[in-house]
This record gives sequence, C-alpha cells and structure tokens, in this order.
Amino acid sequence: MSLDYGLLRTLHRMLRQLTDIGERMDKGPRKVRIVAANEANFCEALDVAKAALLEMRKASNAKQLQLNEREAKIEDLKTKLNVCDSNKEFQLLKDRIAADLQANSVLQDEILEQLEKLDVLTDGVDQAKKNHQKSQAESKRVSDEVALDLKALVAEKERISSELVEKEKEIPGDLLIQYRRLVTAKGEDALGVTNTETCGNCNQTLTPQTINDLMLKQPVFCKGCGCWMYLSESHPSA
Repeated sequence: MSLDYGLLRTLHRMLRQLTDIGERMDKGPRKVRIVAANEANFCEALDVAKAALLEMRKASNAKQLQLNEREAKIEDLKTKLNVCDSNKEFQLLKDRIAADLQANSVLQDEILEQLEKLDVLTDGVDQAKKNHQKSQAESKRVSDEVALDLKALVAEKERISSELVEKEKEIPGDLLIQYRRLVTAKGEDALGVTNTETCGNCNQTLTPQTINDLMLKQPVFCKGCGCWMYLSESHPSA
C-alpha cells in the first residue's frame, strides 16, 4: 500500500490548527478570570479604604463632641466663678478651669491630627474609586474582546473540523480506524514528521527497516511513541 504523504501532512497541519484554536479558546476565559480577580481586589481595597475613612470620621466626631461638652462645662464653671462665696472656692474653680482648658488644648491638637488623617484617607478613597473604575472598564474590555475572539475561533474550529472530516475520508479504510484511535488518544501527536533518522515527536532513532518502509511509503508507526510517521516535505522521497 503506497501512502500519500501529502495527505498526512495536510491532516497533521489541520490537527495542529485545531490544537492551537483549542489553546486560544482556553486562554480567553483565563484572561477574563484574571481581570475579574483584579477587579475584585480593587473592589475590596475600596471597601477597606471606605471603612477606614468611616472609622476615622466616627472617632473625629466623638472627639469633637467631647470637646464641645468640655467647652460647655468650662462656660458653666466660669458662670459659677462669678458668684463664688469665698476665695477658696474661687481658686478651686480657677484651677479646674485652667486644667480643663489645658485638656481641651490637647484634645484640639488630637482633633487637628485626625482631620489631617481624614484628608489622607479621603484621598485614599478617591484613588481606590479610580482604580476600581479602571479595573471595571478593563474587565469589560477584556470580556468583550474575549467574547468576540471566541465567536471567531468557534467558526474557525467548525470550518477546519469540517474540512478535516472530508480529508480523513481519503485515508484507506483499513487504516482509518487506527488513525482515529490515535487522534482520540494523542490529538495532533497522532501524526509525526520524520527526516528518516528520528521520530519528529519523540526523537526515537529509526531502524533501517523502518526507513525502508518509509521510502516505500508504507504505513509506519513509531516504536517509541506510536505516532503515524510521514516524510518531511523537503525529503527527496516525499
């Protein structure tokens, strides 16, 4: 039985094309998952920034309320100071007012420090929002791009698969079952090119008998990996 190595080369090329398309189809969802994970990370970072800002605002408001209460207390003490009945009571009130004023001064410094932190945290929230919005836009762009690519790849896969089925009909009937079994198990590695020295798939060294069979265009299967071998297009006997 004399084989057409051109047929095997064409079949092998189609199988490689289908493998490549399958890999590209797999890459699309991976890209979508990556950008989706990035978007989720930026969303989480935004939530953390918002929570930190909210806590700082609560703390600042609490200190401001504390300051207002203490200032009201000082005003009350000043009123009492004007109606003191004795010098001792007057001095005690003055000392309490002085101590409260000093404490309020410290509290005011703490409030100013918190206000500075609020500014920093507010900037952080604004930046986190921008990052999240960018990640959302990138996620949509990639998702749309992958969906468009996938549509084209599916069409290309269907076209090549259809052509492959037609080409496979040219394989002699007694070899077709073996070929299909190999393709099911190995995919594109079901076929392998050779230069008559080694197998193009596994580099198994060919025996003189194997080389002779190849020259006679007989069906030859690699003893190493089991692929169906064919001569390279550049070989004189191809």
